[in-house]
Amino acid sequence: MKKRYYVDDLLSECRNLYNNKGISTFLYKNIDKKLYFRLYQNGLTLSDVIKKLDLECEFKHYKLSIAKWNWTKLIEEIKPIVKKQNFLPPASWFQNNNKSHLIQALYSLGKNWDDLRKEFNSYENSSFVISRNKLRWRSHPEASLSNFLFSRGIKHCKGKKYPPEYSVESKKNYGYYDLQFVTRNKDKINVEIWGDRPHGHAEIEYEKTKKLKLNFNENKKNFLGVHFSDCYNEKVLENILKKYIGIITPFNFEKPYDEIIPTTHWSNADELILYCKNFAQKMPNGIFPTEEWLRKRGKWKHRDGEAYNTLSIYIKTWIGGIRKLRKILGQPENSTRKWNEKNAVKEYENIFNKYNLTTGQLRGKLRRKQMFLSEKEKRLINNVDSAVRKHYGSISKLNAQLGIKY
Repeated sequence: MKKRYYVDDLLSECRNLYNNKGISTFLYKNIDKKLYFRLYQNGLTLSDVIKKLDLECEFKHYKLSIAKWNWTKLIEEIKPIVKKQNFLPPASWFQNNNKSHLIQALYSLGKNWDDLRKEFNSYENSSFVISRNKLRWRSHPEASLSNFLFSRGIKHCKGKKYPPEYSVESKKNYGYYDLQFVTRNKDKINVEIWGDRPHGHAEIEYEKTKKLKLNFNENKKNFLGVHFSDCYNEKVLENILKKYIGIITPFNFEKPYDEIIPTTHWSNADELILYCKNFAQKMPNGIFPTEEWLRKRGKWKHRDGEAYNTLSIYIKTWIGGIRKLRKILGQPENSTRKWNEKNAVKEYENIFNKYNLTTGQLRGKLRRKQMFLSEKEKRLINNVDSAVRKHYGSISKLNAQLGIKY
């Protein structure tokens, strides 16, 4: 009866939220995460709440009224930001200015930050892609190739200007290679990274320029042309470059997670990791969810909120999966730990013996800022508290069993 009374209180709180803020309050992105966590602890999903409050019909119509994201709509939303800032800000700006939903919309459309840069032709300002050797590149493929070379200790720099003969032959004022690197024989190789459909230039003109450059570099031993998609594939690049530099295992790392992620994905992963860190902080327990949760599969098939299928794909492609992502976020234990009654009770007892406080008391003190613990320890306390409630049933009963008085 006690639990039923608490559920009634929660439903009453939700009804008041609806009366004050309307039906949109029940969208996952809008719901107060502390309230969401209390609902979860008491076996209530947002769908359950909507049903119990007899708001199913209104919520259904509201969701239908929300226009789905498309590329045009996203660009229209971001355009005023670019205009005001004078360039496309980095992903961190969107996170820090309550615009993270635009980043999720970007990923949900199967796009990435480089697509936005191309759309706004925003390479000339501060939105260059910076590689690990601190060079600023005009695109992610260039930065990916740079990171591949940097990680293997290969000297390289931004592309040099074409010699004067090129201008004579092509009738162009000038031209630049994309990148130059030094081989194991100390030769300098000029690289062009070819795209498919250029942005910010006429496609016909781009193809014409590409043909001119190919003709000029024909039979030149110090020239290498690479397709942009090859720059994202570690093995493909290794095969392309092995005759110039051999096969070298990466050893030059700058960031803590560089050793975990393929070098060709370092620049893409930087922005994605930032997004995922923010995503995890918004989860009730502060932990990045499983792939099943992201894709709404298995036991999470009927969870509230949208599916994050594209985000899951990017995590797998650029980082190597959620297990690696959690390791980067400092949550490796959450990748493998399976809670049951026995280990939940044991961890609960360990926490009490360590602090002489129950998990509930600890959470209260942390909430009131009466004590400070590491993020890892706070996550453990929250996880244990949830695991005991789920697998044991009653913390009061467990306290009595363990002889804990509070």
